[in-house]
Amino acid sequence: MDRTDYKILNLLQQDSRITLRSIGEQVGLTPPAVSERIRKMEEDGVIRSFRVSVDRTLLDCSMTGFIFVAPEPERYAAFCEFCEKNPAVTEHYHVIGVYNALLRFAVKGTKELDQLLSEVKTYGDSRTSVELKTYFDKKEIPLP
Repeated sequence: MDRTDYKILNLLQQDSRITLRSIGEQVGLTPPAVSERIRKMEEDGVIRSFRVSVDRTLLDCSMTGFIFVAPEPERYAAFCEFCEKNPAVTEHYHVIGVYNALLRFAVKGTKELDQLLSEVKTYGDSRTSVELKTYFDKKEIPLP
């Protein structure tokens, strides 16, 4: 991958619906050349999917935050399945430290949060932080 590929990735992350023509104008390529580079990045697994970023607070999920969890090792597979199936869990990361899982959640309010925490607690110790404000959410990939 070269600098142009990184520029294309950054443009797609800012707006996955951007036209090939617009990308081409910004990186100095023709639309077919941009399309070929995107296709190659998809084939190589660099681009895994195109998604829509949703502001859940506008969809009646006004409480978001993070939960650090220390699932018991023998229950980690069941914990992963729980996270995947639970609509309140929007992201799940396996991390190293006192806690070995970090969850991001989005719920309607304290009642739903209490329910989620009760279920999470069955897998191990946890610590919760409710998000007050997001200052930034970086999407750009540094150019090589």
